[in-house]
Amino acid sequence: MSPRRVRLRPVTCRSRFAAIHDAAVSRTRRRHRHRHRLLKPHTSPAAGSGSKASSTETNGLEELPEDIIHHIHSLLPIQDAAHAACVSRRFRRSWRSYSSLILSERTLGLDRKTEEWKTHLIDKVDKILTNHYHNGVKVKTLKLDIGPCRDIKASYLDRWLRIIKPGIQEFSLLLPLVVNKIYSFPCSVLSNEAAASSIQSLSLFGCAFHPTSILGRLRRLKSLSLRYVHVTEDGLGHLLSKSSALEWLEIEACSGIICLKIPCTLQQLKFLSVQKCEMVKVVEIDAPRLCSFRYCGTPVIYVRNSSQLKNVDISPVNLSGILSYARFSLPSIAQNVESLTLLAGRIEVCVGFNVSMIVL
Repeated sequence: MSPRRVRLRPVTCRSRFAAIHDAAVSRTRRRHRHRHRLLKPHTSPAAGSGSKASSTETNGLEELPEDIIHHIHSLLPIQDAAHAACVSRRFRRSWRSYSSLILSERTLGLDRKTEEWKTHLIDKVDKILTNHYHNGVKVKTLKLDIGPCRDIKASYLDRWLRIIKPGIQEFSLLLPLVVNKIYSFPCSVLSNEAAASSIQSLSLFGCAFHPTSILGRLRRLKSLSLRYVHVTEDGLGHLLSKSSALEWLEIEACSGIICLKIPCTLQQLKFLSVQKCEMVKVVEIDAPRLCSFRYCGTPVIYVRNSSQLKNVDISPVNLSGILSYARFSLPSIAQNVESLTLLAGRIEVCVGFNVSMIVL
């Protein structure tokens, strides 16, 4: 009677890791047309090496190509990826080059019930990023959510941002709004031309950002989100002048801007959202391919080259005069608009130009 096959799984990894692993093993079997079994019979502790990783290594992992191992590891959430690295030598090697870092209290599995969970969050993030930096890992995705940590020191953030190197594609930084001193994002980390040109998505929350002429060309940047960021008109101008491929621009609750100018150099811009920017009095838009525009504030807007603008959503802070504004101003700046939403109560009125939907 043939021995019964038993599939061994690391007890600390979740079912999602096991499912991804099994699927990869099956694909490898089909690719190489293996006729022998990938999963070995259960071996008693006396017959094995006795190490922690021995059970995992007998689970067919040693027969998978290195690129498959890296691919499996990259699909795991960071907490599961770290667990896998604890129980497998091959995943431990892969962890040293793990390129997608999404670090927050949730992804790191921290329990808010403990009194020191904020300290643990900072310590874990610091350890992960320090190890990756010293190992020369090229990180493709880096998302840092340190919102709950009001006492985070600028020296920690400066050290963590060293990992922004050539090859990074997505970067997001979320900081607490209530702090003793607002953190100034170091523009120098984007002065490296190779690092700046590889970024495709950039998101900043709760900091100051003052780009200068030393900023590298963000030639691949498609998505930019600035929320609760202090940025001057000149700084934003430098940033936009370096971002010719930008398609999505979100500016929310940003201070330091009175006249917001969207230049004609943004030839690819399709979506623009300006929300809760109390200091902004005038918005000038010259983006020929802009399709959707959302705005919350004082409605003083000038749009050139508006032939592609189809969707307009305006929520004015001051409701007085909104109907006359809609009647006389919008037709001249959005002649081809198809969907117009004016959030000024529940009044319905026809403003006298061709739209398929209007809500007031």
